[in-house]
Amino acid sequence: MDVSQEHHKLLFGIRRSVRYHDRRRGFYEQFHQIVLFFGLLLGSATIGLFAGELGSDWPLSVKLLPAVIVTILSAVDLVVRSSQKAWLHADLCRKFTELEIRLQSKDALDSEALITEITQERLRIEATEPPILRVLDTLCHNELLRAMGYASDQQVRVNFMQRWLAHFFDFREHTLDIK
Repeated sequence: MDVSQEHHKLLFGIRRSVRYHDRRRGFYEQFHQIVLFFGLLLGSATIGLFAGELGSDWPLSVKLLPAVIVTILSAVDLVVRSSQKAWLHADLCRKFTELEIRLQSKDALDSEALITEITQERLRIEATEPPILRVLDTLCHNELLRAMGYASDQQVRVNFMQRWLAHFFDFREHTLDIK
């Protein structure tokens, strides 16, 4: 086994995982904040519509619309469990970062045993991960290639729609030309 090549591949994979889970954590935190914002905004609007003169001649269905939207957004947030998922991805990010720190030690550069140990630990962490969104993982792969100075021809082409939907589901992930 070429230890330096295995070290580099392992380091790249761990760094990509850190980026992936950091993006997922950020997405769920942002989603939760947006739901809370609209809940506060539309909840206040509902109270204002019923308490004040504003919209006194409006039909009841229009007055209840903000409350219905708040209820739907809150239900979606409850089902998605965005705050719990944000914590999960923050924890996974932390675990992968700890692996990266161990891999950056002086001993890891020439120790086949340490490379094997860290690889096994990585596999244990990956076994606890929720299913990976391949398009988002590819975006993190491309970002890491740029950060590490690789040539742009090594990046995988991801179209606009795939990028836009990457946090929700894999859209046409079979079209990704992963090398």
